[in-house]
Amino acid sequence: MLRAFRPERFLIKHYGFVMDNIYGDGVSHELLGNAASIKQLLESLAQSERELKNQVTLFSAFLDALPNPIFVKDNNAVFIACNAAYEKAFGIAREEFVGKTVMDLDYLPELSRHTFQKADLELLRERGETREEIELAFGDGCVRTVLYQRKTFELGDGQGGMLGLIVDISQRKRAEKLESFRSSILEMLAGGEELRPILMAIVQGVETLCPDMMCSILLADDEGQYLGNRVATSLPESYTRALGRVAIGHNSRPCGIAACTGQRVIVENIASHPNWAGACSVAIGAGLVSCWSQPIKAGSGDILGTFAIYHRRSAIPIDTEIELIEHTARLASIAIEKTRAEHTIRELAYYDALTALPNRRMLNEHLLETLAAGQNTGEYGALMLLDLDNFKPLNDQYGHMVGDQLLVEVARRLSRSVRHTDLVARLGGDEFVVVLDSLGGCAEAAELVTLEIAEAVRKSVVEPFRLVVDSDQGELEWVSHTCSASIGVTLFSGVQECKSEVLRQADQAMYQAKKSGRNSICLFESVE
Repeated sequence: MLRAFRPERFLIKHYGFVMDNIYGDGVSHELLGNAASIKQLLESLAQSERELKNQVTLFSAFLDALPNPIFVKDNNAVFIACNAAYEKAFGIAREEFVGKTVMDLDYLPELSRHTFQKADLELLRERGETREEIELAFGDGCVRTVLYQRKTFELGDGQGGMLGLIVDISQRKRAEKLESFRSSILEMLAGGEELRPILMAIVQGVETLCPDMMCSILLADDEGQYLGNRVATSLPESYTRALGRVAIGHNSRPCGIAACTGQRVIVENIASHPNWAGACSVAIGAGLVSCWSQPIKAGSGDILGTFAIYHRRSAIPIDTEIELIEHTARLASIAIEKTRAEHTIRELAYYDALTALPNRRMLNEHLLETLAAGQNTGEYGALMLLDLDNFKPLNDQYGHMVGDQLLVEVARRLSRSVRHTDLVARLGGDEFVVVLDSLGGCAEAAELVTLEIAEAVRKSVVEPFRLVVDSDQGELEWVSHTCSASIGVTLFSGVQECKSEVLRQADQAMYQAKKSGRNSICLFESVE
């Protein structure tokens, strides 16, 4: 049954107004007062709506001001909000996914969508928070390492949802990996590892940090004319074999130019670079498209080599890659300089500065090793001690600089007169030593070989020497000088002899050779 609409009852029911009869005497004063209350209520509602809009605007501005991507989902895992950083990171406007679940986002792989959806629903059911490091594809196509954090929230009356925060930690992880790589190389250096394994580890380390890079290190020769001794792990062998050494110069390939100018060289496309004209087909055949080359410099600025990076696509280095290239070149520089310094120290410790022959220290170590080998194998060895005859008059007449010329030439002649396995050393002054090893187990045969080599040594020394001297007029001129060698020889098998005894025997035989008229050979067994 329908009832007639009574406005006074409607207002009393819904707004609590007490009204007089509006039909008989006109609008009462009380109705006018209630009308004012309605107006005030409407204004209050409008103000509340404005404040709510301001709060929503403030909340959105707050989210958009945050630098990291943020998203909000309701209890059904439906997106209800995100910030500008999220839109920028993933290249999608919020209008395109608000009101959807992750299952509706076609730009994500299907497996990823199922994984995220399952994890979201589980968290919303269990309530709480999660924090994990994951690999996530961004809108620019790059996969980055991110810290992925989610936490549920409550609004009361069964309302709530989940807040998600994504923090790109790629740079931090990259820095950690770079520091780990650097530390491993420094540990190798501190452990005394050889240069080539260290350079190999440097190349492999960079390729691990940047899998799309193929790297190599080339070392400059002593004359600074060529780069060679290539260290590479992933470059095609056909390419490295075909190129061989690289000339250092302005018209060379990138590594040669970088070594010549001391500046980084970037070739975005090998096929179009004029300096690759002669080797372009080799590079293209190996699938190489771009090449970057960084000079490896010593602390003094001298060029030690180059660090090269290849790609199978056109490429120009970005800032982080340039930083890595420069850092790697410095590591390689440290390794090369350390090795050279150790070599110099060894040269000073074990080699004669004038003749570059092994010195007394190396002689002693080598002789001990030869004696020990003789004990194990039963083979004979021999030691020759030779002293130059007629050397002092040369020094007295022309000075030590001319005498040094003769000593250097004697060192060359001795080295050419013996086998490549034999040791030639300088004791000091005009005394030299030759150590022969692996002469076999027969004493007679060992003696025969030893005397043959000793004779070759004697003949090499007795040949006249042509030396440069300053004339009285201050001009350079050639002079000829003849000297000879008195050679004492002793055989040993390492069974009974010690180092000092072997040297004593050779010394005794050498003085006997001098007494016999010089320019002669005396075997210890014949000394009486």
